[in-house]
Order: sequence, then C-alpha cells, then structure tokens
Amino acid sequence: MKKWIQHSFQIKILLTISICIVGFSVMSNLVIAGILGHRLLSKTEDIDREYGAVITSYLEDYYNNVNMLALVAESSATIRWALAQDSLDSTAAKKQALDAQKSLDAYLSSSPINRFVENLVIFNRSGVLISVTATTERLKAENVFESEIFLEYPGDGKAVAGIGPALNNKDRDILAYLYPLDTKQNSFIYIELDPEMIYSQLDPYRDSAHIIIETVDADRNICWYSSQEARTEHENGNYKKDYLINTTEFQPFHLKVSTLTKKNIYGQDDYYILQLVLVVAVTVICVGIVISRLISSRITKPLRRLSAHMVKLTDEEHLYIDEEIEKGNDEIAQIGKVFNRLVRHINRLMEKQKDMYEQKQKLEMKALQAQINPHFLYNTLDSIRWMAVIQKSNSIAKTVGALENLLRNMAKGIGNKITLKEELSLVQDYVSLQQVRYMEIFDYICDIPDEYLQCKIVKMTMQPVIENAIIHGIEPTGTYGEIRLTVGEDKGDLYISVEDNGAGMDEETLNALRAGTGSGNKNSLSGIGISNVDERIQMTYGPEYGLIFESVKGEFTRVTIHIPKEMEQEEEQYV
Repeated sequence: MKKWIQHSFQIKILLTISICIVGFSVMSNLVIAGILGHRLLSKTEDIDREYGAVITSYLEDYYNNVNMLALVAESSATIRWALAQDSLDSTAAKKQALDAQKSLDAYLSSSPINRFVENLVIFNRSGVLISVTATTERLKAENVFESEIFLEYPGDGKAVAGIGPALNNKDRDILAYLYPLDTKQNSFIYIELDPEMIYSQLDPYRDSAHIIIETVDADRNICWYSSQEARTEHENGNYKKDYLINTTEFQPFHLKVSTLTKKNIYGQDDYYILQLVLVVAVTVICVGIVISRLISSRITKPLRRLSAHMVKLTDEEHLYIDEEIEKGNDEIAQIGKVFNRLVRHINRLMEKQKDMYEQKQKLEMKALQAQINPHFLYNTLDSIRWMAVIQKSNSIAKTVGALENLLRNMAKGIGNKITLKEELSLVQDYVSLQQVRYMEIFDYICDIPDEYLQCKIVKMTMQPVIENAIIHGIEPTGTYGEIRLTVGEDKGDLYISVEDNGAGMDEETLNALRAGTGSGNKNSLSGIGISNVDERIQMTYGPEYGLIFESVKGEFTRVTIHIPKEMEQEEEQYV
C-alpha cells in the first residue's frame, strides 16, 4: 500500500491536500491537480505522437529499400536479358537466368530488408520466373498471376503494395509488393515481406506505449499491437472512449499507425470543480492560498524543469540529457526517463547520419585522388612528345601524340554519343599507332563524305572493329593489306562498313561470331570486344540495330555498323 501511494502522482496530490486542508480546501486544490493532469496528458500525447511518427519513418525507410531493390532489378541489363526470353529451355537462357539470380541475390544480401524478405521473384508474362529466395515449394508464374496483388494491379506502370495471402500459404497474410520492370509492363518483380517487419517496429515500445498498426481496408482487418493491453482495449472497442487516438497513415501498404494515450480523469470534471471552488472560496481563501501555493510549487517544479528542458532543446544544435528530470518515482519522472530515452535515440541517429556524411566525403576524396595518376601519365606523354619535337623526331612525336589523344578520350568513358567526325579522329589515332607497330603493312582508306561527319554515334564503336580487322584479318596473311571505311544511307538509317582484304572467315566461324559466341580480342586496347559493341548498340538504339557480318575465306571480311541516322542538333532518344 505504501509503495503504491509513493509511486502514484494523483494519490500523492490527494493525500498531501487532505493532510494540509480538511474539508472544502481539498476541492480548491483539485483545480491545481486538474490543470497539472491536463498538462501531463498533453505532454504524454505529444510523446506518443512522436512514437507514431518514428515508426512511420522506419516503415517508409523499409519501403524505400524495397523500391531501391526494384530499381536495381529494373536497371540491370542482366535481368532484362533474362526476362526477355520466352522460356528457359535453352542453355543460354538458363545461364542468363542464373546470372540474373546471382545479381539480384548479391544486392538483396546487402539490403537492410534482407531478413524480412520471404519470397523474391522476377517473371514475365510468357511464364518465365526466376526465384531469388529459397522456398519450400517451387513457385510458378501462374501463382503470381493469380495472386490478389497482381489481379488488383491497375496497369499504370507504378509499384503497388498491399497485404494479402502468401503464395505458398494462403492461410497466412504477408506484405506483398509488385513493380513492372519495363515500360511495356511485360516483366515484373514480386516481393513478399514477413509481417515481422512490423512487429520489429512495435517491440521497442512494448512497455512504454500502446500502439496499434492496422489495415485501412475494412474488408481485410489485420492488426498488430505493441502490448497486450492495447490488443484487449482495441478488441473490446473501449479505446475510443478511454483513450486519445493519434493516427498516421502509411500509404504504400494501406496501413495506419495509431497511438493510444489514456485520458486524464480530471479533464472532464474541470468545470464542475471550478463551480465548487467558487462556493467555498470565502471559507478557504486564507488557508488555501498559502498551502495551495506551497503544494503547487512543490508539484509543478519537476514539470517546469521538464518543460524548460524541452523548450531549451528547440534552440540547441545538439540534444543533451538532463538527469534532473528523471529524479523521483512518480509519473513525471517516468516521462522524464522516456523523454531522455527518446533524446538518446535521436542523438544516435544524428551520429549515424554524421558518419555516413563523413564516409561520403572520404569516397569523394578517393575519387579525386584516382584522377591524379592518369593526369600524370598524360603530362609525361606530352613531355616526351615535345622532347621529340625539339629533337626533330617527327615520327616519335606523332606516335606519342596519337597515343596521348587516344588515352585521353578512352579515359572519358565509352557510353556517350559523339559525332562521326570525332569518332574517326579516335580511329585515326589508333591506326597511326598500329601502323607503327606493324611496320605499315596495311593501308587505311576512309571514304566517308563530309555530309555524314555530323552524324552521331556511340563512342568507341569503330575502334574495336578496326582492331579486329588488323589482328584477325590483315596480320594472319603476312602480306600487305587494305582496310577501307565507307558509309551508306537507307530509309533513315546509316550503314558504316569496315572492310579488309585479309584472311576472311569460314562459315562456321562467321556463324559463331553472329551468334555472339566467337572468340574476341581479349588483349584489345580498349577492352571492348565485338560482341560488346553489338550489345551496346542494341541497348542504345534497340534490338533492330547492331553489327552485320559478311566474309569469304581467303578474300575479305566486312563488318557493317547499322545505326539510326541522328544528326548533332537532334536530341532524339532511342530505347
């Protein structure tokens, strides 16, 4: 009994007032208790509202990680190629599916949501399905097509999420996510998340707050609770009468997060208490003023300290802990402890954000440092070229200058488009180097009219083709050869041909090259093989474009680059 009285703030007020003021003076002090109860209710409600906001923020972070996983799958060329297949019957299709599975599994392993993902599959409308997570039952694309979330998908190209039965266990509800991986909405990623993701957010508040997470849809009423008391009150329907409810909606999965703050018993009786105080005011004014002031000062001191601490934190750059607001065993001290716990949690989050920012700065510094070595190489080559010029070694100066230009352009990347004129300049630098290496055993003839020089082409497209013509065409013959560049136009498309009169290829080798399985030049200057050039063209302009191969053994080899005609001033994009 004594311990119960010591830990109850309300009973402490009642006993203190009853000892000091008998009779009617008790009623006057109830006004003070009512005001303090109202303030306590407001502070508690604010803290509970912050709890709800924190949980919603974490759920949004998890959802953003799910979106990031979908975007990685959407941007992965490996996954797109795997889902472009109509079936997985061929060896090449199975290899592509395995590569796509490994790629997505690697990113999933490093994702914060990895421990909550139960099923992760990518599939297309042709029935091809690749599962990244291990399941007790083999899933088929038909299972996903029949799921509730796929049937509800509006077909607007946006991600949808919701709560529904699991694919391999219809009696169990999970968090489902569906996202189209291409603009035509022929392929998708489907993710099932364990509801433990929600329980993990509620567990830290098991002893400190009553929180309910429930579905917005009335047809599927699913709830998660932070405590047994919250479950009991919600199921009995009493929480709307006995609690203040603050609700925050989490739109992606159609959930709402509600915090329950128990109403203070004084809030409803304030007006009645004031009437009684007016009646007895004359009787208790002398004794009541003195004693009430002493009591209210003693009671409100921890509240003022707590309030002052909260107000001061709004003007401070760093949140600090005040141990004074935790002193005592009543509800105010409990609020102080909970508030300090919240401040510690916020400080940890701020420190984590600071560490991430410092890590980002270090990575940017390393990227800047990585640029120093190439620049040192360029400056050294430039010095050698000028030494050759001073010593009138024109051939050395020309060779070093060509190498310097070629390396500078290669270091700028290979993904952007440049004009045909700029591409031919890169080719000329490369040819100059190769003519020095092979003692000028071939002629390079560029027969391209000026009207085509402003056409755009993907950078480093022609150099690998020229390189293969020299190494696999001219060099094996052991005789003097010729490499000729020509260009033609048909129905708005460009056909740039690179032809050599070298060794040529037999039909088997030619077919292997067309199928993309032929051996490329692994020691090439740029590291870009013929198959890579063909793939980059198709990824940039579409599958109807690429390389065309023609050859006759012992006579010639002709590689034609087929791309759309795109002038420098145009800004068309090809998908």
